[in-house]
Amino acid sequence: MRHIHVIGAGVVGLATALRLQQEGHKVALIDRNGPGEMASRGNAAGIAWTDVAPLASKGIWRKIPGWLLDPLGPLSVRPAYALKILPWMLRFSRASFPDKLKHSVLGKAAINKASLPAWERLWQSSGTRHHVFMKGCLEVYTEQSQIEGVRGEWQKQRDHGIEVQELNGDEIRELEPDFAGSVVGGALVPGWMSVDDPHALCLSLAEAFERNGGKILKSSVSHIQPQGDHIVLHLEGEEQILSDHAVIACGAWSKTLAAQLGDKVPLETERGYNTTFSDPNVSLKHAVMVPGLGFAVTQLSHGLRVGGAVEFGGLELDANWKRADAMAEKASRLLPGLNRDNGIRWMGHRPSMPDTLPVIGHSKHSERVTYAFGHGHHGLTQAAITAELVSDLICGETPKIDCTLYSAQRF
Repeated sequence: MRHIHVIGAGVVGLATALRLQQEGHKVALIDRNGPGEMASRGNAAGIAWTDVAPLASKGIWRKIPGWLLDPLGPLSVRPAYALKILPWMLRFSRASFPDKLKHSVLGKAAINKASLPAWERLWQSSGTRHHVFMKGCLEVYTEQSQIEGVRGEWQKQRDHGIEVQELNGDEIRELEPDFAGSVVGGALVPGWMSVDDPHALCLSLAEAFERNGGKILKSSVSHIQPQGDHIVLHLEGEEQILSDHAVIACGAWSKTLAAQLGDKVPLETERGYNTTFSDPNVSLKHAVMVPGLGFAVTQLSHGLRVGGAVEFGGLELDANWKRADAMAEKASRLLPGLNRDNGIRWMGHRPSMPDTLPVIGHSKHSERVTYAFGHGHHGLTQAAITAELVSDLICGETPKIDCTLYSAQRF
């Protein structure tokens, strides 16, 4: 039995801790904020295993200049962060080239295909199945030209065995009567699954972990150091912990710890914004994606969440709440009955890699440290399968998926 410390108690860290615990290890979680309090708290609540296209896809650069001209559009760069993000953006550009794109599609399709079965195993073993339900996802558009441009992506999903049903505007309104006439069409992906509240799911996973003897330490790790047969974790307040193995799963904050171990990963944060309306006056039966406007709308147990978009501004700059307000205003055009009173705004830091693939694998200098971060928009989707892959690697078993696709040393 190993003593393992998982650094980070977001959904990826929680899933990993539970899986390792089930394998018979003594596991502790370390997080300065508590379970599910950072990026996992405000995500769009979707198990988006049906996605196969990386963000850095063919033709993406034709769209970016127009987005950047709109400071409240789907993608923006804060002026104070423009120089710092430039190396990442160059890697992002390179990731859209055909040779790199092929690698990204292979890696994303492989991990997403395995995501739902892995979650089913974790939901059942942890008693958290009540948080999830299949309701499908509607992808909606307000311009016919956008639909014509995305049909190729829908066919790629079908090629991977994913059902995609193209619908016209009237057919979408039959499914969701609250949509405006400006919705001209889109697609239904029936296999998409959603959770009732991502933060509540995280708390339930944490409860299951503690119920089985797991410990959650509210602290932060400033330094990680391999030392013989152990790993030394330096916590705030000069406390040190000896561990047999450590898993770095602290999302956008993982970059510094990985660098201490010789892995200079190009990890950035995409700052995502949302607003959750407790009394929205509209109700959705499906998750809704609006790719042309860069946001999603999700019905949660405690309200309607409107969020998404991408802002590059690092970990330190203040939030630009105008971005959340702009998405809410756009959502009200699609949902004219939306009551925007009493909305609660939120901003979080998605851990993003330029090729849209997470970092899963051992560190460069020690196999006693394993990485599980960089999932971007798919942290909730890929959490359970990441946990299984990390467990396989730590236990010396052959992983279910070729983890060289996600190695920190791939750059």
